Amino acid sequence: MRAQSDTNAPAMPGRITWRTLLLASAAALGMVLASLDFAVNVGLPAMRDAFDTDLASVQWVIVVFIATRAGLALGAGAFADRFGLRLVYLFGTTTYVVSMVCLSLSPTLEVLVGFRVLQALGTGCLYSTAPAIAASVFPEHRRGLSMGFTSASLALGMVTSTLGAGPLIQLFDWPAVFAGRLPLAGLALLIGLFSIPRTLGNQPTDVAKPRFDLPGSALVLSLLLCLMIGLRLGQAIGWTSWPVLALLAASPPILVALIRVERSAASPVLPGALVRLSGFQTAVGAMFLGHFSQFVIWFIFPFYITDALGRGPVTLGIMLAVMSISNILSSPVGGWLCDRWGVRPVGAAGLLMSAVGLFVMSMLDANSAVWHPGVGIAAVGLGVGWYQSAAYALMLGTVPAERYGTASGAMSLAQASGTVLCVAIVGAVFSALSDLYAASGPPNAAFLLAYRDVFRIGAFTAAAASIAFAIRARQPQIHS
Repeated sequence: MRAQSDTNAPAMPGRITWRTLLLASAAALGMVLASLDFAVNVGLPAMRDAFDTDLASVQWVIVVFIATRAGLALGAGAFADRFGLRLVYLFGTTTYVVSMVCLSLSPTLEVLVGFRVLQALGTGCLYSTAPAIAASVFPEHRRGLSMGFTSASLALGMVTSTLGAGPLIQLFDWPAVFAGRLPLAGLALLIGLFSIPRTLGNQPTDVAKPRFDLPGSALVLSLLLCLMIGLRLGQAIGWTSWPVLALLAASPPILVALIRVERSAASPVLPGALVRLSGFQTAVGAMFLGHFSQFVIWFIFPFYITDALGRGPVTLGIMLAVMSISNILSSPVGGWLCDRWGVRPVGAAGLLMSAVGLFVMSMLDANSAVWHPGVGIAAVGLGVGWYQSAAYALMLGTVPAERYGTASGAMSLAQASGTVLCVAIVGAVFSALSDLYAASGPPNAAFLLAYRDVFRIGAFTAAAASIAFAIRARQPQIHS
């Protein structure tokens, strides 16, 4: 049995008050702000043209952001467990506002990429606190519904950004995908300031607070930056170049140092007791594989719409919004089904739906009607809503309440790692296949052939994740 402290008890056990509505709004806005970055994917072709660069170079806008966010996620979650959810949430929203101003004024691609690090800091804090805040709003026996609410908020940000990005880019060019978020970010900061209790996520005064593991957090960030940027840089400048060799060679020693530091730390950034929990492993694995499989949509599909079909950013935004709308519709249903049927069938079915949708999208060609990718991307969105709700419900039903920040950070780390490794690994495969097909056939067919292959890789990965979730997932118990 696991006892919850008063400060971590559900904030909405029976009746709804204005305070709980505002608290739920703060959690929702945190996830919405974190997911608004999908507008950047709509703006990639415009950034490529504005900075007179190529696809591989402009992808650094994504890679640096996600790699940094992944490395900071666990540290932000552990910091929230130590100092409370309110402080980290408010710091995250403030940093987010500042980064939006700086990004919208960036004069070069290099400056833009640099300020994406600042944005990653703020976004990592939001990803690590918003699910934990949402979990405090709903009673424990409605955990699945609360995580469906979290997933739906994430999808709402996706649909808002993808639908709004196209018209904004056409009217104001690419800086609008950053400047347009400022009003919502200011609202989140204001609501969070007045609604999140100072005690939320804190331990009682008679309980020793977990000590913040600064060395462990720094080593996690260093490891992920070396590994992920090294993989991406290898694709760009060659695997035998000295920066790539140095970054990849530094990864094993950093990993060894991280293991030693975590074994001796009084309160490690990722406690071994959590890592050994089957529910923790299964939830993190599902989130990682799910995002690894589906991110081909976000960094390759935009160029299929613009280059293969010859459509503009509005059409691209609508296509990506179809996925987000499907996610919004399916997430609450998935959370509700988790409470009724359990997390195993819902998570496995969601991953399988994503696999089917990715396979449908792998059948596209230059003559496909616009509705054809819409069918596949809608199926992926429905699946994402289900498996994310199941994975979050499994995670937060497994770990102690005083580790909700760490758990949310681990889920953000898994999501970001799957995303950036997809860009690095699948991006390298895509480039290699494109060169191979261009050398042996018509150059204009190389893109579509490589596109089909990488989408089938994504479909296979999602199907494998579905099988693994069906085998390993166990329904978490309700603790008093």
